[in-house]
Amino acid sequence: MIRPVLYVDLPGIIYAIDRRARARNSEFAHFICTPDAEESRTSLAALLASLFPINPTARTWLCEDHWRILGIAQTRRRAGGCAWDLSYLASLPNRSAEGAADDDILMELLEYVVNAAIMHGVQRVFAKVDEDLSDMELFLRCSFQRYARELTFWLPQGASVKDSPDLPLRRWHRHDQWGLLRLYSACAPRVVQIAEQVDSNEYTSLRVGQPRRWQLPLLPAREQGFVYDLGVRLGGWVQVRRGRGPHPHQIALMVHPDNADLATPLLRFGLALLGEGGDARPVYCQVREYEGAVVSALRNGGFEAVATRALLVRHLTLRAMQRRLIPALEQRVAYGVKGLGTAHTRYQELSAQDTGSESAAT
Repeated sequence: MIRPVLYVDLPGIIYAIDRRARARNSEFAHFICTPDAEESRTSLAALLASLFPINPTARTWLCEDHWRILGIAQTRRRAGGCAWDLSYLASLPNRSAEGAADDDILMELLEYVVNAAIMHGVQRVFAKVDEDLSDMELFLRCSFQRYARELTFWLPQGASVKDSPDLPLRRWHRHDQWGLLRLYSACAPRVVQIAEQVDSNEYTSLRVGQPRRWQLPLLPAREQGFVYDLGVRLGGWVQVRRGRGPHPHQIALMVHPDNADLATPLLRFGLALLGEGGDARPVYCQVREYEGAVVSALRNGGFEAVATRALLVRHLTLRAMQRRLIPALEQRVAYGVKGLGTAHTRYQELSAQDTGSESAAT
């Protein structure tokens, strides 16, 4: 039986238990999807989260049999509410009922999540899965499509750049949302843009995060973002996030293909910011494989590739337009089959009568 779980971050609790068990060469759960490294909370934020564990953007489902937990899944809503991210998907093999295989439990949870997304009017469901896991076959059986790969780079010795390069950068501002989306459109292949279909608000929340409304005085800002503004467009963007406690530093950057030589200076600038104050903790960076300039800059800067994850999407709706140019769906239309997003489709103008009949047929 699958039922929703309200107001309790049960996947996070199980994930913490599993990590503690693996540290002792044991296993508590089998996780396929896990979120990126989350921010460490202050003591006040942790206290409030424990007293009021309400996250309106998260939905959790539990698969159980006679009060025994067999599996768990959690999604988080993106900005705008049109897409969900599958943050957790796991089975508990040590607690499985007789005759209940892990693949069956995971598949049942995954199909339930997709059906729940359809019922809530969600258009896309995203997931990140390690490429070396054979469990990715479950997503392919559930009609998910792989559209890109994400690489995680790690700098174990920490930021060692002392001199910051002289770049005409300015601080990131919320009015740069459109410029950041244009920068993403210039870097991402067409197949990725069609798969993700992000707008400026959604993409900004994914890359930049939520704006910080306050920070402690006399202390460096936890997050700092800068852009290389060329006037008509952005040539590059870099953001650093300082780690707290056991968490490492994080750096993210993106450069325009016409300004690929900015990758190394932006990386050195970010590392110099993280090196201020003598906090020499490790630094990690997540970048997609098609961002060649950034990947080369990371490798040349001493970063090591430690993980590769496949980016998956399941589209739940089909876009239809009336009284406009629409793709002809008859057999006489020739489609190129080079891959999603590269198909060359002929368009034809339909009259109002034809459009009405086409909509009725649909």
